[in-house]
Amino acid sequence: MNARHRFQELISRPEQDIPLAETALWISAEARPSVDVEHWLNEIDGIADRIAPELEGLTSTHQRVEVLNRCLFNQEGFQGNEDDYANPANSFLDSVLETRQGIPITLSIIYLEVARKLAISAAGVGFPGHFLVKVETGEGPILVDPFFGRTLSQEDCEDLLRRVAGEEVALTPPMLDATPKREILQRVLRNLKLIYLREKQFEDALSCSDRIVDLAQDDLSELRDRGLLYRELECAAPALDDLERFMEFWPDNPDAATLSGVIEELRQAVQRIN
Repeated sequence: MNARHRFQELISRPEQDIPLAETALWISAEARPSVDVEHWLNEIDGIADRIAPELEGLTSTHQRVEVLNRCLFNQEGFQGNEDDYANPANSFLDSVLETRQGIPITLSIIYLEVARKLAISAAGVGFPGHFLVKVETGEGPILVDPFFGRTLSQEDCEDLLRRVAGEEVALTPPMLDATPKREILQRVLRNLKLIYLREKQFEDALSCSDRIVDLAQDDLSELRDRGLLYRELECAAPALDDLERFMEFWPDNPDAATLSGVIEELRQAVQRIN
């Protein structure tokens, strides 16, 4: 199956019908065609099946989350890869399932998928600089940090925010809002794109940018980034298309003067080709 086509098919569904783990696995499969998506979906099923007996008879959401955390983080061994955080494998869900190590976003996707299979209502939280999971209860949400394998109090969240954003930033309720699945997938791809850009792997970065545009077609900054990646790869015509669209939508953007010069350069390049 073509990984890109399957990815596009899945993200075209209504938000509630997007299978988060499967879609993330097709991101892996595009980068590494040997990835067996069905095998790793079965692995997630197996994790849920092993945990399910531990939850029998528990009616309290707090108790169920406590058991889920113990099983995922202690018995199954999922943890943050602190020693090799920037490794692109941490963004590939199959690799995280195999090694039991990843970054906050991929560990959270596994947590969300296992929780869903166990009838625990959980949502991703795009907390600044560090993705989290929350489980709603009648007494307020339980916040879980899958990277460090722990639940977080209000004070823990404030401390985490200070460490990633500075002392002057205050914790506000929107920081703990649920993140839609399309935005979670964008975050996976943005992480990968940044790694590829640092390594000057521009074709791989362009592949990520393409899918981010598919996920958020009104994201003007990504349209600009894709155009600049096309330019880096000497693909003048698609670069020109993206940058002209970007300028049409946002003519007074902060980079307008620089981009106008780039667009003129691209127009001349396209004329020479034609």
